[in-house]
Amino acid sequence: MRLLPSDPDIETIVSRIKSGDIDLQPDFQRGEVWSRTKKQRLVDSVLRDWHVPPIHVIEDVQTRKQEVLDGQQRLVAIRDFIDGEFALDGEIEPIDEDLLALHGSKYRDMPDVWKRRFNQFTIRLFRIVDYRPGEPGELFFRLNQPTSLTGAEQRNAFFGPVRAQIKGLVEALDALGLGKEFLGFSNSRMAYDDVLSRVALSLERGTLDAKVKSSDLIELYRSEASLSPETTRLIHEALELFSDSRIYRGMEMKFNKATFSTWLLFAARCLMRDYDWLTAELLGKFMDYFETARLLSPLGSEPIASLVPSEWLFNVYSSRSTARVADVSSVLLRDATLWLTFNDFITVQDGSIDPLDINCLRSAFTHDASTGQPLEDDTVARHLVENGWGRLA
Repeated sequence: MRLLPSDPDIETIVSRIKSGDIDLQPDFQRGEVWSRTKKQRLVDSVLRDWHVPPIHVIEDVQTRKQEVLDGQQRLVAIRDFIDGEFALDGEIEPIDEDLLALHGSKYRDMPDVWKRRFNQFTIRLFRIVDYRPGEPGELFFRLNQPTSLTGAEQRNAFFGPVRAQIKGLVEALDALGLGKEFLGFSNSRMAYDDVLSRVALSLERGTLDAKVKSSDLIELYRSEASLSPETTRLIHEALELFSDSRIYRGMEMKFNKATFSTWLLFAARCLMRDYDWLTAELLGKFMDYFETARLLSPLGSEPIASLVPSEWLFNVYSSRSTARVADVSSVLLRDATLWLTFNDFITVQDGSIDPLDINCLRSAFTHDASTGQPLEDDTVARHLVENGWGRLA
């Protein structure tokens, strides 16, 4: 099988489609399935002179007609735009002022200069010739294997200041020895980038009360503004604390993305509160204390911070670390678990440390405990929000 490249312009390709020289719907294709939005994005890419993936066609050796092996949806979108099936969306991000002025225009309504720009856009086209019967089908399979990208992988395409800053923090994390051996999960599919970008957005907002959605992270990466120096400082110093704490640890603690983000935010809040007594040694000992309390909680129901049975609290921490992990309620409940346990820890560890300022945290649990009814985790989370515990300042 040979693939012969050429670079016809759109006007030539559409002409060959309408004459029947290119068949858009051979038997193995899947029909016309692209949404209007996706078609508009392709047209937008063409008008910006951006890259469009190549088209693969199988050429019949006798008739010289061509059947589209890969790229049907792209060609259908181009044909439909020229035929007036849909209008240009000039409001696609990032905004281009020239395209914004054409918003809502159909092909026939565009100025001639823009029609020519569209028509003269070239697309790489591969003609498949000298093939054995099974080869085109195998190529089609390889070209269309599922390649679902994670959110972090998608955001990695935005080459802005935030991307560079997060990359720098991931490099620092690795240099500090906080890789898979320490965390329990690797950077496969850019997992570390995802955690650090979520932590960074929460710090930029100054609150845990707002859900960190994929669309919010995309906007963060798309922005031309950098993360604040304070945000990057807090994350870097938190990573250093975790790295230095390893020599004081007696127990192994493994994280997932949700729990690592919670611990990072915990350390960052301590730094924001100027808890300069939170040394790496104290953090290492607290991590051991926390893990011991978590493992022993099923053996008894001793209250944490004299408020809530430890078994209930650590059960909530575990469940909200594996399900509904990004919900505001889950983020707040994991955070509350750390702070209540930390309060117990410093009381036992060092009486010279001033009591923690967690009154609004305490009252969220006291409110529910006063009813005598079993605690409801979503209700506790709501009280945490009402009491202002989600504010990081």
